[in-house]
Amino acid sequence: MTSMAHLSAESDIKIPASATRGKLQAIPQDWLRVSEACAYCRCSRPKLYDLLNRGLVKSVSLKERGQIKGTRLVSFHSLKAFLESRATGGLES
Repeated sequence: MTSMAHLSAESDIKIPASATRGKLQAIPQDWLRVSEACAYCRCSRPKLYDLLNRGLVKSVSLKERGQIKGTRLVSFHSLKAFLESRATGGLES
């Protein structure tokens, strides 16, 4: 059974502990690492990067000039808005 890291924020978001490298910690809601964003929307990394590359979800790369690797952060609000825009059925609350 996978334990869940619980966010203390306005919306009740649960991210699998495996996405946070096993650390149970509060994750800021505004920006998520790619693994956390994948866990939130339950999609694969390639699918998430496809959404990012097509400009459907906003992200930022924290990389200094000359660096080979950087950290990609995904906007939680942009990701949630994208998912909501694709949702069908159910009742509006």
